[in-house]
Amino acid sequence: MRKVRHKTGGFSLTMTIVCIAFVIVAVLCATRLYGVHSRKQALLEEQKKLKAQKQALVDKNNAILAQGTKTNDAKYVESFARSQLDMVYPGEIIFRTTGD
Repeated sequence: MRKVRHKTGGFSLTMTIVCIAFVIVAVLCATRLYGVHSRKQALLEEQKKLKAQKQALVDKNNAILAQGTKTNDAKYVESFARSQLDMVYPGEIIFRTTGD
């Protein structure tokens, strides 16, 4: 007697399992890649915000340093003491007027 072989339609069980595994790996890689891309975008946005914050702090620091150099100027110190602290030299008299 002869053995009769039947064709199974082209794909064997092994080939089907390999294709399914390939699809699963491709989906997992695509999901992982999307997560990495989303994280990268979030980090770039955070980097922009931090750069802007850094620039604001540098500007504020420069203003404070400029203010510090003014405090070494005798005319500035005198005008600040007279206007803000109501200080006078000995012997000076302050006349205050009212709106009446």
